[in-house]
Amino acid sequence: MRRIIALAVAGLIAASAPAAEAQPSQIAAETGGHADGYFDAVMTPATDRTCQVLLSIVVAGTLEPVTGGFQLAIDQHIDVNGPRADYHIGLSDGGRASFSGGDLREMTGYFKDGVLTLPSPPKYFDVEVSFGPAAGASAVIQRQCLGPQTRLIYVVDNPDTGAKGGDWLWVKPSP
Repeated sequence: MRRIIALAVAGLIAASAPAAEAQPSQIAAETGGHADGYFDAVMTPATDRTCQVLLSIVVAGTLEPVTGGFQLAIDQHIDVNGPRADYHIGLSDGGRASFSGGDLREMTGYFKDGVLTLPSPPKYFDVEVSFGPAAGASAVIQRQCLGPQTRLIYVVDNPDTGAKGGDWLWVKPSP
């Protein structure tokens, strides 16, 4: 038997609830006390500059990359000024997700050593993450390019059970 979960861009977060900006104290707790090296990837306005983005899912506190137990899909063709795409994430009885709707494409198989390289993502892109039946997350990321290559992380509390409201953060380059 297969379960289908219908999602709008707001994903597994309540569709009517606006995204809350990650606060410095929250970012500090998630990053091991280093809030000044990160900023919110959902609420910070997108820039026109392009770059290569290195995306990782990491564990809160240690920022160690999560290398398995999740699936990730990206829609790189969203229109933030038009109607929202309806995404569908189907979960098999074993917890394997299938992604559809909009131009959503699974990218899990492209991760190498916990990093997904996006050569030149658009100004806005939707990311859907599934941790099987345990949890999932969704966000519209606003591209920030702080150099030719910029890191984007999704911080999760427990990689075995997924996110309890994790945050998408851009990593500021080291001085």
